[in-house]
Amino acid sequence: MKLGDIKKKNIYTVPENYFEQLPMRIQARVNDKKPVFGFSLNWNLSYKIAFPAIVMVLVVFYFGIKSNNSTLSADEILAQVSTEDLIAYIETTDITADEIIEELDFSEIDFDEYEQSPLMQDMEINQDNINALMDEYGIEDEIL
Repeated sequence: MKLGDIKKKNIYTVPENYFEQLPMRIQARVNDKKPVFGFSLNWNLSYKIAFPAIVMVLVVFYFGIKSNNSTLSADEILAQVSTEDLIAYIETTDITADEIIEELDFSEIDFDEYEQSPLMQDMEINQDNINALMDEYGIEDEIL
């Protein structure tokens, strides 16, 4: 059998009025209200799930804030902050050493304890040097 012996016959057929009805069939499918992702959102169910979740978040938030509002003194709060954090804060702000010294209360400081420390023993500071520094910076004797 040769290729030339095979009859040329169109085996494919088109249904009657197919192309005349095609635009109407496409339009009918486009107009169908089917969800795009294959599911529809039930708002009633969403509210039933979301409301308790929101209430729980608010309750946790309320008690979280309430527990943080304890009656700690400033010294207790400051004791909770590490020295490294305090140094980093002071370095990043515009606070000067003079402003820090102005806020110190020298009446509660026991200078005798500092004079006995090994650091002070190694320093050669006498009363004349202290008086000269006090005069230079305008510090009165009454503060000490």
